[in-house]
Amino acid sequence: MKLISKIFASILFVCCISVNATAADRNHMIGQMLMMGFQGGSANGASAKRLASQIKKGQVGSVVFLGYNFKRKSSVKQLTSLFKNAAGNNKLFIALDMEGGSVQRLGRKLGYPSIPSARSVAKKQSPAQAKSTYRKLASISKNAGFNMNLGPVVDLLSNPRNPVIAKWNRAYSPDPKKVTAFARSFVKAHKEVGIITVLKHFPGHGSSIGDSHDGFVNISNTWKNKELDPFNQLIKSGDAPAIMPGHLIHKRIASDGVPVSISKPAISGLLRNKLGYNGLVISDDLQMGAIAKNYSYKNTIIRAVNAGVDILMISNSRKPDPNLPVKTIALISKAIDEGKIAPGKIESAYKRIMRAKATIK
Repeated sequence: MKLISKIFASILFVCCISVNATAADRNHMIGQMLMMGFQGGSANGASAKRLASQIKKGQVGSVVFLGYNFKRKSSVKQLTSLFKNAAGNNKLFIALDMEGGSVQRLGRKLGYPSIPSARSVAKKQSPAQAKSTYRKLASISKNAGFNMNLGPVVDLLSNPRNPVIAKWNRAYSPDPKKVTAFARSFVKAHKEVGIITVLKHFPGHGSSIGDSHDGFVNISNTWKNKELDPFNQLIKSGDAPAIMPGHLIHKRIASDGVPVSISKPAISGLLRNKLGYNGLVISDDLQMGAIAKNYSYKNTIIRAVNAGVDILMISNSRKPDPNLPVKTIALISKAIDEGKIAPGKIESAYKRIMRAKATIK
């Protein structure tokens, strides 16, 4: 009953804004769309304190921890507590990459047990056994203060020489059915612990021959239709609470010629309309090389919102700007006033964010 009341209240808030939006209302909704990174690994650091202040003011709705934020076990917990306390009664997504294997932010260096990579899990365990493994993974994250895991990877092991997926054993299998089964175990285990998961990297990064952290990755000629299967099946079974599009060029899917992550035909067209997905869409870091080297920050943000992205992940790692959340809210607000972004995009994103936040414990 409490969950239903929260969802209803969020929807009512959106409806009121649609009819008579104030600048403060609109800025609040835009703030919920921002997932910001920060510098350093201490709760006493200037960057963390500034971000906590912005969270308290409603200028930031989610936080992402990157590799350099994990200094000590005690510091991580202090940081998540800082941000959670800043949010007060408002729910805050606190996200990390916790796949297992080479991508395990809470790993041995911080005194946590190692969790096998996706490839190892698929080779040695059944989906039922994997669920137990991933419940342990989820519990580690939950106890450290996180409520969002940027995983599982549902890319197929299409190209054994892939430098970002195959090389690090991040894909379960070349078989879409096997990938779907193990990814479902991952999602369900986290849900039981109270953590929302994010399927990545739509529409499939497994066939690429490059790494989107560095620059453009074109999968137009290597990508196969079967790479959509895990996404499609998990959407149909209700096991896709959030999806992350990749910074991938795919001319057949993103016909506007931009990366899938900021492409309206890819996100609103294929993912939303054709696959019928109405969950959260969370961008990969919009300051990664593939984007930052080819598009201005303003152009990137406007394109992402218009494409149908709900949460904009911004690491704030390229020339860190302590006022970036405020500047981004102003940028989006101005774009709405100028007719470059429809107000409905913000309202729809806010509604999905609030609905998702109501499900986390």
